[in-house]
Amino acid sequence: MDLDLEEQEQLAKLKAFWQDYGRWLLIGLAIAVIGSATYWGYQTYQTKQALAASKQYEVLLEQTAKNDLPGVLITSKKIQQDYGNTAYAGLAGILAANLAYSVNDQEATLQQLKWVANSASSDSIQTIAKLRLSALYLDQKTPEGLSQADQLLNSKMAAGFEALKLERRGDWYWAQDKTEDAKKSYIAAWNVLSDERMKATGLKEIDPALKKLQQQNPGPDQRLLKVKIDSLGGF
Repeated sequence: MDLDLEEQEQLAKLKAFWQDYGRWLLIGLAIAVIGSATYWGYQTYQTKQALAASKQYEVLLEQTAKNDLPGVLITSKKIQQDYGNTAYAGLAGILAANLAYSVNDQEATLQQLKWVANSASSDSIQTIAKLRLSALYLDQKTPEGLSQADQLLNSKMAAGFEALKLERRGDWYWAQDKTEDAKKSYIAAWNVLSDERMKATGLKEIDPALKKLQQQNPGPDQRLLKVKIDSLGGF
């Protein structure tokens, strides 16, 4: 069937368009297909990694229950090396550090916490490791320990750990007999926790009487902090 003049013009335009842009359309389509395949391939890989890591973590839990530190350290290292991008790697390091600390193996404790602080995929897990590391360095009571603790406390930490960071900074001051600075940090940490308790109850502000009551009746996360504040003369 012969094409009329309008159809011939449309066909000519289509041919011209395809000659000008067809190659780029095909390239764009290929990129989209490859990108989609890569994304789903990566997602599948991540799922397999997490599943394999979880199985190793179960082994780690069993070893921990038996207080098998050598086995725990081996399994933790395997998880960190083979599945370092999963959340299990950071958790394994924290668990291994806890067991090592309980049996006074300081070298293993530091080694595990350092890996977590530098390499864990979770900012929160990294922050927990940094705070624990800083406490261990402060326990050394050496200029080098104080310096390393200071570096950790000055590093970036996840949101939600402000009170713990302030408390640890107070410990850092106290280790140097800077008691006034220590007390200020402890009270600042207390105030952060008090604000969190206030928000949890729906209050917009705390009146002085309620604030005094909170100081006399600390929450579970404030009890040790109150002991430290009281040791320095109280509020």
